Amino acid sequence: MPTTTPLNLQKINYVGSKNSNICLRMARLNQINKFASGNKIYKLRPIIANAKANNYKQILSFGGAFSNHIHALALLAQKHQISSIGLIRGEPEYAQNPTLSEAQTAGMRLVFINRTEYKRRNDPQYLQNLQQQYPDVLIIPEGGSSQLAIQGCAQIARDIDLACLNHANSILAVASGTGATAAGLACGLSGNQQLNVYSVLKDDTLKSRIDAFINAEQLGMKKPNYSLYQADFGGYAKFDKPLLAFIMNWLEQTGILLDPIHTSKMCRYVIQQIEAGEFLSDQSITLIHSGGLQGWRGMQQRVETLGGLNAWKRIDDYLENGSIP
Repeated sequence: MPTTTPLNLQKINYVGSKNSNICLRMARLNQINKFASGNKIYKLRPIIANAKANNYKQILSFGGAFSNHIHALALLAQKHQISSIGLIRGEPEYAQNPTLSEAQTAGMRLVFINRTEYKRRNDPQYLQNLQQQYPDVLIIPEGGSSQLAIQGCAQIARDIDLACLNHANSILAVASGTGATAAGLACGLSGNQQLNVYSVLKDDTLKSRIDAFINAEQLGMKKPNYSLYQADFGGYAKFDKPLLAFIMNWLEQTGILLDPIHTSKMCRYVIQQIEAGEFLSDQSITLIHSGGLQGWRGMQQRVETLGGLNAWKRIDDYLENGSIP
């Protein structure tokens, strides 16, 4: 069963949010572990427990060259003395990047597959063939998104509720890709909590996926409500000057580095909502920092192109020290 994780809820004073009395905080899931952190810890904890309980010798999953999920799986599997295999979209030379290098150092076996094969990662026949090829392996989906992951992510809402001391009229704000973390949060909400989900990719199927996860977990019970917002800002992994400027401004004002794919876009959208007066003045908003900071390590050239050498130095210093030096 998922266990409680002490969370740091940091008060956020951001100039874009000072025109209201809203209590803005950030749940620092990124501080659980320097890189294998955030929602991945919650997702993978029950999956690894299940693998050990059922005597699986290895866990296999899918991801791209800078996958937070692959990186976290490798580190956590090593910690729990389980072997891991990563089926990686792309070419073998990607193995030299920091994400996959650390995954290999943690003992993960990397298998590179072409993009056509990777598209079959959810195909039942393909998965059956993989299971025959690796008979003692527990296969988990890309991103770890499964019902076990839903149960793990439900604990995030409970941990935040405990840290908030049951603050009334509380909104949890989370970025969403596959929908598993959002679904888990929805299932773990207390009576004092609402959930806002911010989609960071253009995906018309996200709501149906979240609802399917919730339906399977709740088993006919009253379904929790959540609000879904489109916060891709041009598309998944779209990274441009305005987003970098927001991230750097947030870093200077709060001392917190946001990841470039998920949490940064969620925070940017929430600040726009606050400025537009879309929240009640007495509401408490908890922004969930879902980790993913290791993904910055593949973006040095893009950051320097968009923001200059100093921007990258600030980010790199944070990655090295865990704070602004």
